[in-house]
Amino acid sequence: MSICKADIGEQVLDAARACLVRSGGRKVTLAEVAREAGVSRPTVYRRWPDMSEITRALLTREVMGIVTAVTDVTPLRTAEFDATVDLVVRIAAALRDDELVAALWRAQREFMTPYVFERLGTSQQGVLAILTDAIAHGQQRGQVRDGDPQKLASMVLLITQSAIQSRALVESILGDDWSRELHHALSSYLRPTPLGSSPLGPSDGEPPTISG
Repeated sequence: MSICKADIGEQVLDAARACLVRSGGRKVTLAEVAREAGVSRPTVYRRWPDMSEITRALLTREVMGIVTAVTDVTPLRTAEFDATVDLVVRIAAALRDDELVAALWRAQREFMTPYVFERLGTSQQGVLAILTDAIAHGQQRGQVRDGDPQKLASMVLLITQSAIQSRALVESILGDDWSRELHHALSSYLRPTPLGSSPLGPSDGEPPTISG
C-alpha cells in the first residue's frame, strides 16, 4: 500500500519532533530525521531543503495544533468576554508548557529570536487572524472596546508572547499567579472604557505624570 504525500509529510514532522525533543531542542540533521521517519533523505529533500524549513513547518503545526485543541470546544469568536480572555490565557499556558516550544527556546535561540524582533512567522500570523476575528465579534457584542481589531489583536499577541517568553524573569514573584495576572492584563486592555473616563487617565489625552 502506498503512502500519500500528505501522510509522508506528517510522518517526517512527527519524526523531526521526536528527534528535537529527544535532543533537548539542539540541532539535529536531516539524515537523523529521515532515519527516524523510516524514509530516504531524497524523500525528505523533495519537500524541505533543510532542517530549518522542517523546523519552521513543525513549529507552525505545533502552535496551530495547540490553538485548535484549546478552541475546539469553545471557539474564540463565539465566547463571552471573560471566556474569550480565559481561552487566550489557556493557549498561552499550553504554549508555555509545550515541550517542543520550550526546548527550541532553550537550545535554538538564534532560530526563534527573529520571530520576536524581526518578523511574524506563519503560526503568529494564524494566531493574529484568529484574535482579530474574535475581537471584531466581541466589539459587535459590545464586550470589547472600540478600535481597529487587528491593532488590538496585535497588542494582545505582543503582551501574551512577552508573558510566555520572559516568564522566567519573574517566575519567583508570580509563581502560580502567572495565568491570573495575564488574564487581568488582557481583560483590562480589551474591556470597554466606562463612560466619562479615559484609558489614559484624567488628563486631556496625555499620559499621567509619574513622580518620585
